[in-house]
Amino acid sequence: MLKTVTINATVFSYYLICPRKAWLHHQGIRMEQESEDVALGRLLDETTYSRSEKHLDLYATAPDGTPLTGRIDRAVLRDGVLHETKKGRSCQAAHLSQVRFYLWLLKLNGVTGAGGVPFKGQIDYPALRRSEPVTLGPQQEEELALQLRHLTQLLEEPHPPARLTKREFCRKCAFEELCYG
Repeated sequence: MLKTVTINATVFSYYLICPRKAWLHHQGIRMEQESEDVALGRLLDETTYSRSEKHLDLYATAPDGTPLTGRIDRAVLRDGVLHETKKGRSCQAAHLSQVRFYLWLLKLNGVTGAGGVPFKGQIDYPALRRSEPVTLGPQQEEELALQLRHLTQLLEEPHPPARLTKREFCRKCAFEELCYG
């Protein structure tokens, strides 16, 4: 029997940072409750913006049939902008891809902003008092589809991928102790 894997934005983002972390999280292994950095990020998300602008749940089907889900931190629909709040710029490439993943979900559903204009994204760094605009073009859509194929294959494996050579950001990862002891 072929297993259908649903990909959510968290697992997608984890995959871009560390395939092992994505696999472990997808298997239901959650280490985030032990992480001070994750707790700080959640507090930042909960206290930075008003409730009226918070969280938009998205569901779509990728061109290859893979079910996709995501939860946007904040959407200002009248402006056609999706906002993702991040504590800092470490793993910035994954942050950009995560927002593009959300934009892709909207596009796959045929949802546009006012006047048929595609939504734009923005990564907000409140602690840094900076924001970064994010757009989705054809090249990024191709990259997302390729990354999705690789991630789906990884998640169907019976065992986690090998540990990565320890990187600087592993020290702050909620899975660091599980991977490196």
